[in-house]
Amino acid sequence: MANFTQSASYPGLGTATVNIPETSLYSFQGSLTLNDNAGSAIQGPGGGAGTGTGAPPPIPSQVIVTINQNGSPIFTTNPGDRSFCLNAYGCTAGDVITFVMTSSLAQDKLPSSVRLTLSVSEGPI
Repeated sequence: MANFTQSASYPGLGTATVNIPETSLYSFQGSLTLNDNAGSAIQGPGGGAGTGTGAPPPIPSQVIVTINQNGSPIFTTNPGDRSFCLNAYGCTAGDVITFVMTSSLAQDKLPSSVRLTLSVSEGPI
């Protein structure tokens, strides 16, 4: 039987779920497309757009990905990390692995602000 592999892309904050088919070692790789959101332009002295001092500096994304095995956390990224890899992690047939993307930053909650590209493969990478 061929080793299990699964790849998918998930838009926005939320949860991605992978059901583990057989007892083995698995590798979980993810890359995040994040927006470092610019603030709003500052209004000029006459009230017109574009006459002010410009927008404040970009605000770095604060997305955190937590990987859970059957509801218990096994790995957590740092805020704003753009990738992660959990290599050769032991799983049992029937385990449910969830990838929960959260953020405390309002800009990360906007549509199209976050995209997770996830690859799960049986065996070490």
